[in-house]
Amino acid sequence: MLRAMGDPRFYAGTEITKTSRLKDLMKKCNTRMVMIDEFQHFYDKASHKVMHYVADWLKILVDDSHVALTVAGLPSCMSVVNQNEQLEGRFQAPVVMPRFDWTRGEHREEFTAVLGAFHQAMSDEFDLPELDSDEMAFRCYCATGGLMGYLSKFLRQAVWNALDSQRREIRLEDLAEAHRKSMWSASSKIGALASEPFSKTFQCAPTEDVLAMVRQIGEPKVADELVERPRRRRVIQAPDAVSSVLSAR
Repeated sequence: MLRAMGDPRFYAGTEITKTSRLKDLMKKCNTRMVMIDEFQHFYDKASHKVMHYVADWLKILVDDSHVALTVAGLPSCMSVVNQNEQLEGRFQAPVVMPRFDWTRGEHREEFTAVLGAFHQAMSDEFDLPELDSDEMAFRCYCATGGLMGYLSKFLRQAVWNALDSQRREIRLEDLAEAHRKSMWSASSKIGALASEPFSKTFQCAPTEDVLAMVRQIGEPKVADELVERPRRRRVIQAPDAVSSVLSAR
């Protein structure tokens, strides 16, 4: 935090002196809110223990500085708040942002609207299929499992490929190539029915078998004694320019 706020000697001093400098900087910068991402790291999954000392330090910092506190992270971050009564009392009800579920109408509409925003931004530079059409929306859903992180990464790859090839057109086969390049192979092994959503032979029908396979995207898997972590469950704001697609997280 000291380094982010421009302290040239962020590395120097004891915890007490660093904290004191941080409070002074926050006051001088008129800080109104502290926002912490990846809050699940306050919870040690190996020992199943919350780092109470760090959580208490954060609580005191926020109280002394009179600022709002917003945290975000994977569901395991709830344990940090639930196991600290004083910290819990400082939070309102959590906003849970799970993956989109194609079987729920409101989720389907919101996912399609996000695709429409992406399409509007990308169509300024490229000719491409209508991403928010019923067929393309379902293809994109099957490609990403309804996870915004995968969606932005996949579309960013499509833009990169087009720029590298100096093309102003992104075709269905280009989306298929971008999908293959952007998805980690172990995560995309979800069965033949849903593994190639941009194939011309793909059946754009939301059958229970296909949806069950798609729900496995981003979920932890155990294979050859390799345990993969689940993907972040967060909503990525749709960009308003191609440059935003390239810089999207």
